[in-house]
Amino acid sequence: MGELSCLGFHPRIVKTHVEIRIRLSLKDGTTLHDVLRQFARKTQGWSFPVKESRDYQHSNRRPAGFVDCDSVGRLKPAHVAIANLDQKHPNSFRVTNIIPKKSSSFTLEEYNAIGLAFAHQFGNWRRKNRVYGEVRIIGPDKKLKDIIPGEKSRMRFEAWLRTPTPLGHPNDLYVLNCFICHLFRHPGRVRTYELEPYLVQDRGWTPALAHELVARIETGLALLRVDRKF
Repeated sequence: MGELSCLGFHPRIVKTHVEIRIRLSLKDGTTLHDVLRQFARKTQGWSFPVKESRDYQHSNRRPAGFVDCDSVGRLKPAHVAIANLDQKHPNSFRVTNIIPKKSSSFTLEEYNAIGLAFAHQFGNWRRKNRVYGEVRIIGPDKKLKDIIPGEKSRMRFEAWLRTPTPLGHPNDLYVLNCFICHLFRHPGRVRTYELEPYLVQDRGWTPALAHELVARIETGLALLRVDRKF
């Protein structure tokens, strides 16, 4: 593990799945389905699947639905899932998934292309039709600051990265454990699953080592949660 700190491969960004967050000002009984239906009706290449949207909303137990990318440029057909995930903020939504309609899976580039097309076209439709709210795009190009927004958490993680043998020596693992404990006390918005591509693409780690690191962090957080309840 000692050679990890000497690797010279350091691109400035990491590629991840794009995140799309939507805020809508729903008034006078207007629902998410009403908005998605109007968007699909007035935007070429998109449709609103009624039954699938009702089923998704029923399983989500909060507002949720789909718009289908049917014939948008050269993009592959897909279901774009939108849902409210936070009961305390009923007018906030996220694109929770993009599901292929005719193939088994998407590449990262295909997924992001569909997500960005939806975000831009939905945003344009919203502005033209005076639907109040906001469409926010996060990624797909991300830096460590985007993955670990909290400055103190990020400083602890970077301090561990600077250790001579990050996953090899007890002293260096102690620095990692300090980061895990800090993350447990101040969870914030850290996306641990995005640390894997960051370490591989930005730091030159092997996928196996990056996976081992994230597994260690998740195990540590799980143990701390159990200890709190014990």
